[in-house]
Amino acid sequence: MRPALFVFPALLLAQQPDARQLLLGSAHAIEKYPTYQIHSLSVIETRGGMNHHMEMPAVISVRRPDRMRIDSQNGPMAMTVVSDGLHTYIYFDQQKKYIKRAAVSLPESLLGENGVLKDLPDMNSALESAEITGERTMEIDNKPYDCWVVEARYGPVKIPSQQLTIRNAVQVSWISKTLGLTLQNSFRASLTVGTLLEPVEITQATTTVGISLDPHLPDSLFRFTPPAGSVETPDWTLPGITKPDVEGKPAPAIKGAPPADGKVALLAFCASWAKPCKGQTPVLAKLQKEFQTNGLVVGTIMVDGKDAPDPASLQALAIHAYPTLVLIDREGNVAFYEVGAMSEIKLRAELAKLGVGAGSR
Repeated sequence: MRPALFVFPALLLAQQPDARQLLLGSAHAIEKYPTYQIHSLSVIETRGGMNHHMEMPAVISVRRPDRMRIDSQNGPMAMTVVSDGLHTYIYFDQQKKYIKRAAVSLPESLLGENGVLKDLPDMNSALESAEITGERTMEIDNKPYDCWVVEARYGPVKIPSQQLTIRNAVQVSWISKTLGLTLQNSFRASLTVGTLLEPVEITQATTTVGISLDPHLPDSLFRFTPPAGSVETPDWTLPGITKPDVEGKPAPAIKGAPPADGKVALLAFCASWAKPCKGQTPVLAKLQKEFQTNGLVVGTIMVDGKDAPDPASLQALAIHAYPTLVLIDREGNVAFYEVGAMSEIKLRAELAKLGVGAGSR
């Protein structure tokens, strides 16, 4: 009977999941739910070269494939993001201004590269180690959730556009054993920022305080009505809304793009569910037919389905909303970038700048 004393602990260890796969999988676990609503509270503190305290409650509501809403609050500043399947609206209450752009596919992308935060770091690429350090139970809406506690450590991450380097980053995640979702997350790191003489120590804790999976979410939740006194402003003009820095830079290789061979390439990144893409198709077909002998190739790149491009190339071009139109010159550089459907007149004007069509120069 003595050997059994060693077999039982071994069986317990075998039941423990791989920490790295558990961590990476938690980022996609929510995607299997057709609808969900998550209430969270984030507390962010910085010390050293910059002292700041921020508490930000937020509610994310999603009804796939194309309805979503994000409501967040940062002190007196409130932001609302609504996607109704045709357009996405980003509204800042303090400025009483909003922008309108193409629909998006994931709530996370609303805060991504061409959303309200610029150059979000890819921490997963710098992941050095991950280990399960324990098991905990947390309550949400009076319901207990047993969680694995995963501690992850990251190597340095540089963000040149912001003159920022992240070092000594440690993240502790509470990942639900049944849902696979990260229900609580804490992050600490040392930041070297621009010309600040001393590093900034940052800590951020995000806790899920309410969660509803597969709830009924009515159409009215995903309808944006401009508040009284608010005005629409051109894209990229709201605080924090920054156009991706891709124009004038070499375009990455993209699966599904037609061979350009020294020609001008007009690429439309689309999703099968995005209604604005269907409206853009006739315009693209007309331009292709008219200018295919005048140095233009036109390609529609579907981001969903078996022929979808590599996510890395989409990230390099900050493709999160559909359609996104990218114009590439004869040297292979991005000449023009636009989120959302474009009129035939505007497309013709951009093509003319590259020597395609009437009035070209």
